[in-house]
Amino acid sequence: MRAEGTARLTRPLVMPRAGAVVQDLVLRFADGLLVEVSASTGAELVRAELATDEGSARLGEVSFVDGASRVRAAGLVFHDTLYDENAGCHVAWGTGFEFALPGGRTGRSPDELVALGLNQSAVHTDVVIGGPGVSVDGLRVDGSRVPLITDDVWVLPVG
Repeated sequence: MRAEGTARLTRPLVMPRAGAVVQDLVLRFADGLLVEVSASTGAELVRAELATDEGSARLGEVSFVDGASRVRAAGLVFHDTLYDENAGCHVAWGTGFEFALPGGRTGRSPDELVALGLNQSAVHTDVVIGGPGVSVDGLRVDGSRVPLITDDVWVLPVG
């Protein structure tokens, strides 16, 4: 997965194993790697997780969620990633999911998964980067942009 640029979290990141909440996290990606981390609190915890293994600093998931999310409509920060990730667009560093590949889950080996472009890691951490005021563009092979979400609303027809 290609990743270039900067992402600023729109929700806090709860790191239960560390017993901490990371606030105001900003991530910089270059050449497919998460290369820079800053935060008002907890940046060192994120850096430590990114050093876990070779795949931990690579993207494992990208998910598009617009403002119609029922989790967002609740108006709460649950401080539980499994809920909070559904409040807006989110990305995860670390391992990717085999079910997202053609053919779904087939029990392929880690080496086979990597050969197919799926990142492998001991970690998978979701962080929310979407919300009001956030827009997402896709890039075509020719480099032109395609708006997907504009100001937290889907603009690309689905279906």
